Amino acid sequence: MAGIDPGSSHSIGQIASGLASDVGDLVKGELALARAEFDHKLHSLIVAAVSIVGGALVAFAGLVVVLEGGAAVLTFWLPAWASLLIVGIVIVAVGGLICRLGLAKVSLKAVTPERSIASVQKDASMIKEHT
Repeated sequence: MAGIDPGSSHSIGQIASGLASDVGDLVKGELALARAEFDHKLHSLIVAAVSIVGGALVAFAGLVVVLEGGAAVLTFWLPAWASLLIVGIVIVAVGGLICRLGLAKVSLKAVTPERSIASVQKDASMIKEHT
């Protein structure tokens, strides 16, 4: 209650009004913090989802090359098949790595607003102490 001087006498109504105002400001601040934290975590999830999709597309392209290499093995028996298989395996490995990195970023813990929860718990314990 920033606007109240501790040395002056105020009515219960003024004190309650000031307390209600302070609690309202506290709630607004906590909501703003939660929203900012959620926006940041949502952005991280979007980046992870893009990595997963990108990795899946790269892995699919690698699969196509591996299949072309397999077809070359069966139909031509030329040295070109070996290079197609090697390139395909490398592309599949890269795509799998990209997907794995994206999946590692996706979890429920990634979207939990820990700072907001801690702040609300701190505020609740402070209010309990003063009431």
